[in-house]
Formats: sequence, structure tokens, C-alpha cells
Amino acid sequence: MTDISNWEYYYNIERNDGVLEKVRANLVYTPRVSPDKKTFCLDYNRDISYHFEEDVNRDWNDYELETRFDREIKFCAIAKEYGIPVLDIKEVDYGKRRIFIEWVGDDFSVQTFEKDRDIVLPDWKEQWLELFRKMQQASIYKISLHPNSYTIRDGELVPFNWFFSYGHNELPITLQSLLLQISKQRQEKLAKVLNDMGYDLSTHYKLDTIQKIGLNSFRSNYPSELIDEALKLV
Repeated sequence: MTDISNWEYYYNIERNDGVLEKVRANLVYTPRVSPDKKTFCLDYNRDISYHFEEDVNRDWNDYELETRFDREIKFCAIAKEYGIPVLDIKEVDYGKRRIFIEWVGDDFSVQTFEKDRDIVLPDWKEQWLELFRKMQQASIYKISLHPNSYTIRDGELVPFNWFFSYGHNELPITLQSLLLQISKQRQEKLAKVLNDMGYDLSTHYKLDTIQKIGLNSFRSNYPSELIDEALKLV
């Protein structure tokens, strides 16, 4: 199996009070990029040099990590079957819970950081909505819709991070069960959405409702009219 001892952690970037900062690109797995920048590793283990919150790391037990690892593989395969562009899986190390996928460059969040998305990828909104439409047709509720869960390959918007996806036929779940994999900033946005929509954390909701709540929490990341169009498809 592939040795990742010399691979680099992968980060996103943010500007806080005028200062550029590296921030974690994922709160579930440990992301790494190969030295030649052609392979990305989704390491479903909590590397404490990357995930530094001890209390949160304790909550990520083997069951929670194994579940996300399995979902990543499952829903990537379903998406590919339905003609949704994916980053091809090159290798899976089941013993070490590592998934190796093709890597074509930074994620969409980094590629468009402090840039006009319409210049970077002129038809990104149309592509994003069409991808969402295809996911609905494939019976996939993908909650991980942040710009850092997409990348660009040859002018094509490509989604990844399938671990936060559910099938249309799965049983209702609570929002509380999802908080472990949602950032504090996203939780703050989610709290406003829940208040506005009259939802709470402990009630079991159908997955279409979870999808709608997720979409509404991304209004600060995407144009509201784009979110409105996506909501019509759920």
C-alpha cells in the first residue's frame, strides 16, 4: 500500500483581520497531497498534528470514522454510475481507512479565493446546479456542498467529499447527529436557519428536509437565487 509519510497536509486559506491564515480543509478525515500533487489522500484517521482539538478527537471513534469512510466509497461509486463527474479512486487501503483519489489542483474554494468565480469558471453556477440536479436523480442527498467540496478539471466542476451523503431511502436522522462533522462557523449559520425554519436538533427529520436545511445554511457561500433554484429540485 502507498506510503504517505512524506505527503503534505492539505489546507484551505482564509483572511482574518487582514491576515492570511491556513485553516483545515476538512474536519472529518486528514487530507494529504502527494509530492507530485497528482494524488489526494482522504485518511479517515484523526492525525493530532492536523486535528488539534483533543475533546473533538475523542468523539471521533472508530465507528464514526468507519461510517464516513464507507459513505465516501459508496456514494462516489453511485455518482459515477449516474454520470456525475468524480475524482476517480486510485486505491483504497481498507485496513488503514485511506482512500486515494486523483488530484487535479486545489479545491474550488482555494482556486477562487479572493477572485471572481465567474472569471475563474464562467459557467460555474450552471454547472453547480446541474450537478445538484443529477445528484437528486441519483437519489443522493449530498450535504457537503461547501466550495471546498468541489474542484475544477478541464473546465468542469467536479464534486468530492461524498462522506456527508445519504440515500433517498434512508431513515430520518437528527441534526444533532450531524454536528460532529460541522464547523463551529457552520453551526452558527445552521442555528439561524433552524430558528427561521422552526426546526430543532433533537427531532428526527426526513433526508429531504435535511438537504433543504443544508442548502439554506450555504446562502453565505453561494448566491441566494442559486440556492432557491436548488431547493426546487429537492
